[in-house]
Amino acid sequence: MNKRKSGFTLIELSIVLVIIGLIIGGILVGRDLINSSGVRAQISQIEKFNAAVNTFRSKYGGLPGDLKYTEAQGFGLYYITYGPYVGLAARGDGNGLIQNRGGSVYFFDEPLIFWRHLSDSKMIEGAYGGKLNTAAETTTTIVGDYMPPSKIGTNGSIEVNSVGTGTNYFLLVSPTITGAGNCCNGTSLNPLTAIEAYQIDNKTDDGLPGSGGVFAINGAGDLSLYTTWKTVSAVSGCVSSGVYALNPGTTQDCSLRFKFQ
Repeated sequence: MNKRKSGFTLIELSIVLVIIGLIIGGILVGRDLINSSGVRAQISQIEKFNAAVNTFRSKYGGLPGDLKYTEAQGFGLYYITYGPYVGLAARGDGNGLIQNRGGSVYFFDEPLIFWRHLSDSKMIEGAYGGKLNTAAETTTTIVGDYMPPSKIGTNGSIEVNSVGTGTNYFLLVSPTITGAGNCCNGTSLNPLTAIEAYQIDNKTDDGLPGSGGVFAINGAGDLSLYTTWKTVSAVSGCVSSGVYALNPGTTQDCSLRFKFQ
């Protein structure tokens, strides 16, 4: 009695290989679509924040966070009531710049009042800065209580500051907390890969890390950098020879700043 050996024919193997290829291709395409969706969402978020700032400025005659405390009080918006800090520079001084003084009293500085004003006036989604009236933060602090999370990146948040340049910027960084009373004044990481940073820059600006309205920065390290943000370098892995380091570009080496429009 003859026994027929069973096995796959070349045609069957070819079909299997084609199916595997289609599955892998689908996974890669799906991943690219997800990444593209994240980039679009991030760009849309910054555009919405720009629009909110312009609407606020038209309605109240100044920038959120920077309104003089007497003006904010008159409009029924948050203003500093804790005696030692009322009316001080970088805490509602009306100079047209969103600034911070740093230190453990960062909870009274304009970058955090900024988000409080926008959320209280219903010009952005979310609620931020509900703990700003305390003299100092004494409980566990969550960065998301004070500023919006980014739409892309690893643990990214949207900060705002004039970063010592005389120009206001949104900053896509990844701040961390080192202790009570030190929200966003401790350390930070870079939330973006070079590819993500390039895609955002290329779709909204000139695609170059060192020029235009979107600028690559190295947000890692001590957040005293909020007053002297460092530009990225080849060492950071974000930029090489004046362009985004897209190869391999797979680690979080980049932060971005976006000029107010």
